[in-house]
Amino acid sequence: MIKYYSPSVLCAVLSIVSVSSQADSGSVSVVENNYVTSCIAKHGDNNSECLSSLSILTEKKLNTVYQDKLKEISNYDYKQWWMGEKRQRDDMKEAFIRSQELWLKYRQAYCKAASAGAEGIDGYGAITLSCQINMGIRRIDEIRLIHPDLSDG
Repeated sequence: MIKYYSPSVLCAVLSIVSVSSQADSGSVSVVENNYVTSCIAKHGDNNSECLSSLSILTEKKLNTVYQDKLKEISNYDYKQWWMGEKRQRDDMKEAFIRSQELWLKYRQAYCKAASAGAEGIDGYGAITLSCQINMGIRRIDEIRLIHPDLSDG
């Protein structure tokens, strides 16, 4: 039997998860996101459209940053590197593509582990989504740290 909890109970659960995580690590919980919490507070049980929009927006931003960086790497003048060769740029491009493929799998597994304690409760989807959004934001920052021209970093 599935029990339905009010948004206030869900927020309390999210707060407990966050407080527990902060007490243990001194940092904010990866399964808490202010945008997700706002959707839940604003729309209550009818939050699926808002949460879906958040997910789409985050994934779109992540994909845009990824594609822009891939283009930057692909078009970089490798002759700027000391004894630079086309092979080096191609290797960088392939490593970047592979890292993104692996990261997507990692995010899925990581968020499953991070939200396992909430499995079966009404807010499980929101908790998992919070994790995926937070990890996506962090990945965007990581991608932006990659510079073909090492003097840019």
